[in-house]
Amino acid sequence: MRTTVDILTGFLGSGKTTLLNRLLADGAFADTAVVVNELGEIGLDHLLVSEQTENVALLEGGCLCCAVVDSLPETLLALCRGRASGNLPPFRRVVIETTGLADPGPILRVLNNSPLLSHFFEVGVVVVTIEPRDMEKRLKRHPEARRQLVLADRIVLTKTDVDGSFSDEAIALLQNANPLAEILKSEEIASDPARLMRPAIWSAHDKYKHIAEPAGHTHAVRAFSIPVKEEVTRSGIAALAQVLDSKIGERLLRCKGIVKGAKGPLLVQSVGPRLSSTPLPAIAEKLQYHLTFIAENCREEDFSSRLHWLFIPEGSQPPAQEEIE
Repeated sequence: MRTTVDILTGFLGSGKTTLLNRLLADGAFADTAVVVNELGEIGLDHLLVSEQTENVALLEGGCLCCAVVDSLPETLLALCRGRASGNLPPFRRVVIETTGLADPGPILRVLNNSPLLSHFFEVGVVVVTIEPRDMEKRLKRHPEARRQLVLADRIVLTKTDVDGSFSDEAIALLQNANPLAEILKSEEIASDPARLMRPAIWSAHDKYKHIAEPAGHTHAVRAFSIPVKEEVTRSGIAALAQVLDSKIGERLLRCKGIVKGAKGPLLVQSVGPRLSSTPLPAIAEKLQYHLTFIAENCREEDFSSRLHWLFIPEGSQPPAQEEIE
C-alpha cells in the first residue's frame, strides 16, 4: 500500500504549525510523518512539531518549491528507509508543511512525475490556512498567497478568535478564487480532525496542469537568520517591536526565533512587526538562539543593526521616536 502525502501550506503567519500540532495530538494522526520546510538558515518549526511526533524531517535553507525541491525525493525516501529498518516508528501518512512563501505546484509536480516516488507514495490533499487580517490586501500583493489558494483542496479559516471573523465578502472572494475547495473553520477541525485530510472529490494536484503561468516568488522577499547569543529582556523585545514598526513597517512579513530569557528560552514570533514572546517548553535538541526575519525590500543590516534594543534593562520605557535611528 502506498503512503499518502498531504501538503499543508498557507501564507506567513497564518497558523500552519499550530494546526499541524493540533492534528498530531489527535489519535487519528498517530501514524503520521512530517516534513517541515523552513526558509531561514536555522530551522525552528521542526522543534515545535517534534513535541508531537518522532517522525520529523527538516528541509531548511530555502523554499521547497524552488531552492530545495530537488531534495524532497531523497527526504521522503529516507523516511521510507527509516520505517523499513525500524529506526523510525511506522507511519501511513506524510504531511509536508511548506514555508509561507511556497507555491505548491512544483512540489506536486515532483510527487506526480517521479516514477520512484509514485511507487511508494500517492498525493493526498492540499490544505491552505488563511487568516482574516488583511486577507484581501495580502492576496492582491503576494502571488504566492494566490497560488496557494488556487491549488487548495481545503481552506482552513484560522485566527478568528484573535483577528475577528471572516466577512461574507471575504468568504465570497475565497469561493470565487477556488470554487472547488472546501472551506472549513478551525473549530470544525478541532471537533473532527480527521476530516481535514480525507480524500477530496477533485484533487488540487490536477489543477496546476490548467494554470499556464506559475506565480513565482516575489523576488524582493528574503529571509535573514541572525544569531542572538546574549540574554534578552521582555522590555527589549517590546522596544525592538516598536523600532521595527517605525523603521520597517509592513515590509516585515514574518519573524520567528528562539532567544535566551532570564528564566529560560523564549519563542519570539510575529506576523508583521508585532513581536510577541512565550516561554518555550524544554526541548532535548540543543537550541540555536537566533531570530529569522522574512521581509520585503530589506537588507540584513536593517535588522542586525537594531538588535541591540533587545538588551535594554528590564523595566525600561519604550524608545521615544527621536531615539529610533
